Amino acid sequence: MKRKTNYQANIDSVKVLLYEAKVRNDFTDRDLAGLLGITERTLTSRRADPSAFTLDKFFILLELAGKEVQFTQKQTGRGGGT
Repeated sequence: MKRKTNYQANIDSVKVLLYEAKVRNDFTDRDLAGLLGITERTLTSRRADPSAFTLDKFFILLELAGKEVQFTQKQTGRGGGT
């Protein structure tokens, strides 16, 4: 079985985030779309391709799902430097 790329794993994580935001709050698609400020049709499109979400919508989803993002320094393996 082919291993997922980091990008694909992140896309899958956003799909899970969408689901968690909906279930945790007992929202319909209409409810969730309304809170995101998008149409139900756009929500369906974003569910199929979460990479189209803007950061503001992503942060709303995080809040609705009860999650947070933590930014960390990526290790480059080159030693030193920030």
